[in-house]
Amino acid sequence: TASASLSVPGSSASLTTEAMPPRRLVGKTSQEPARKKQRTEESQAVAPSRSSGQEGALVARGGGRGLKAVQNAREQSSTSEGPDGTRTEKKSAVKEQKIFTASGNKHVETKVVAETKKKTTRKDGTVVITESKSNKKVCYF
Repeated sequence: TASASLSVPGSSASLTTEAMPPRRLVGKTSQEPARKKQRTEESQAVAPSRSSGQEGALVARGGGRGLKAVQNAREQSSTSEGPDGTRTEKKSAVKEQKIFTASGNKHVETKVVAETKKKTTRKDGTVVITESKSNKKVCYF
């Protein structure tokens, strides 16, 4: 081992360092690769596949779909009054989800849910309530 010392003149303090010998791996046997192989076999599990109708398909660990989702939600509300005294209250909500591949950022799916509620009160007291909900799903596979 090599050693070096440093001392400051006019002081009794000194610093001594010793170089450590290179570390060697001790006790590594030929059983290590066999253990790793055994561990990977255990990590595979039999699980039902969701996308295909095959029961008991072999699923490897870390086998995610590789997708990312971007979600967007908007809400609007408005009140308007007509010249004949008709009052309209309108509320709308739009939820949008776009799914992309995580690696290439390629568009895979868009899902849009739009909800509208409209309440119209006329001058004579008649109330008309309209509610609508639309789902739109576009897939590119």
